[in-house]
Amino acid sequence: MARARSKRLRDLGVAAGNTSVSVSGSGGGGSIPTGDGHTHANLEDLNKISFDADRYLYVSQYETGTDGNETLVKEKSKAGLADKAKDLTDDSPVRSEFLSKVADDVAAGKITFQKGLESIGLAIFKDGAQFGTFVKSLYAGTGAGVDEKGNGEFESIRVRSYFEAVEFIVNRLSAIEGDQLLTEADTIESVDDLGNSCYGLHLRSKWDGYFTAQAVNNVLKGIINTLSAGSGTYYTSWLRVNSVNTANNYIEVTQYPDVETPAGKNYSPSAMMKIARWGNQTDTTRQSCLYLSSTEGRIVKLTGVTKPIIDKTNYGAVLGTPPDFLKALDLPLRDGRDYMYIPGVITTDVIRIDYQGAPIAEYVDRDAWSATESYYHNAKNPTSGIYEISDVWYNGCKYRCQKTGTTTAPAWNNTDWAMVEGNPDFIVDFAEIENMYDPDNFNTTLTIVAKLYNIDITADILAADVAWTRYSEDASGVERTASDNAWTLRRANSGKSIALTIADCDINGYMPKKIRFTATVTLRDGTGNAASVQSASYEY
Repeated sequence: MARARSKRLRDLGVAAGNTSVSVSGSGGGGSIPTGDGHTHANLEDLNKISFDADRYLYVSQYETGTDGNETLVKEKSKAGLADKAKDLTDDSPVRSEFLSKVADDVAAGKITFQKGLESIGLAIFKDGAQFGTFVKSLYAGTGAGVDEKGNGEFESIRVRSYFEAVEFIVNRLSAIEGDQLLTEADTIESVDDLGNSCYGLHLRSKWDGYFTAQAVNNVLKGIINTLSAGSGTYYTSWLRVNSVNTANNYIEVTQYPDVETPAGKNYSPSAMMKIARWGNQTDTTRQSCLYLSSTEGRIVKLTGVTKPIIDKTNYGAVLGTPPDFLKALDLPLRDGRDYMYIPGVITTDVIRIDYQGAPIAEYVDRDAWSATESYYHNAKNPTSGIYEISDVWYNGCKYRCQKTGTTTAPAWNNTDWAMVEGNPDFIVDFAEIENMYDPDNFNTTLTIVAKLYNIDITADILAADVAWTRYSEDASGVERTASDNAWTLRRANSGKSIALTIADCDINGYMPKKIRFTATVTLRDGTGNAASVQSASYEY
């Protein structure tokens, strides 16, 4: 029976009986020659295709190596894109090898985007983010980074609207040497010598469109310091501005004579010198400036400056080391201390402290003492805000508070108060008005009244601390010592009040020329010791 032939074989006129076809496959890894020995035209390409036991496709192809020789290399075939994601089953191994475009997915490895990364939605970096070659260091760091806690490190930040923060910590400060003037300042770029101590100064532009603010008759102080550059140039120059060409940042100046400068020696201006307005010869609005001096150790505001050399009238305010004119006033200045000199002060609070940092209280006169007021001793008055020691007036004497919050009235024996002004004497007198001596009808009472700081303290006097004595003379004026001593023994301990009758006069048929009754009172302190002794006498 005849076998079917392919159209190609028919065209070639090859019969099936004498044709052999060889096909190379991967079924067993070898080839099975069949037919009549004919070889397929693309057999070479077919031989490059093979399969493994897991049905993965392998393709072999020649690759040129670095030595220029071609080598047949066998590799697993790269999968093409699926026409539709739904063509993949949920457990397809492809899903673990590629990222989804339409569903949430996680890449297990690092992904590099050569053309950048653009996120339409919110981008979240849970472990932080780094930019450039990030090296974390305040002084030697590079790049930028933000960690997972929100701590960021950058080279610089420019904020167009506002910058809000809870705390600022400055780790690097700028320092100045010598003096720094807070006025109009420039840097000399080059100098033209115009002769006769006159110079043309070409000033450096600080930015595009910069124009100098120097004005005619400005007194300029110029300083150049190139010691760090190795040139050894360091000096001060004093100049007066003659004219200003603002458009060209050019000024012409005159150098002050040596005798009109503070050091007695003046120097010519030079390139790289910094110049600043010190004052002005005629314009009063330009005759003040602020300067910070690390050499003098003070901050100064100058006023009325019309020349290089200043005097005490030019010191508007000083903070730090007192200038020489203040030291010459023989003020009680302490060595090594900073002081502030200001001709006028407008302030609400002045808080003084001692060498230990404790506030120094202010004595405040609170007028007459009142039981309803609050008084303070080295304490802050919450009403006025003053660190206060209260003074009050009581019975014509001034008392100073010794205990914050006391409500007791000032008294000689009240330790809450100390008397600082008034009559401090202990006074004893009689309460009764003097009576006329009437030998026919003598009957009177004497009652002592004791006062201290103008306060009646009779109640504080013990009866035993009142001693009564009598002095009398007979008709001839001779002292009656025996009679007086006998009376004293009888009546000495009568207490704070004594009732006298005609019997206390010992008339004995004649009228005594003089008779005097005396009460001697002892005031004792808190320990029982005698603090003062005073007497009061009543004479007939």
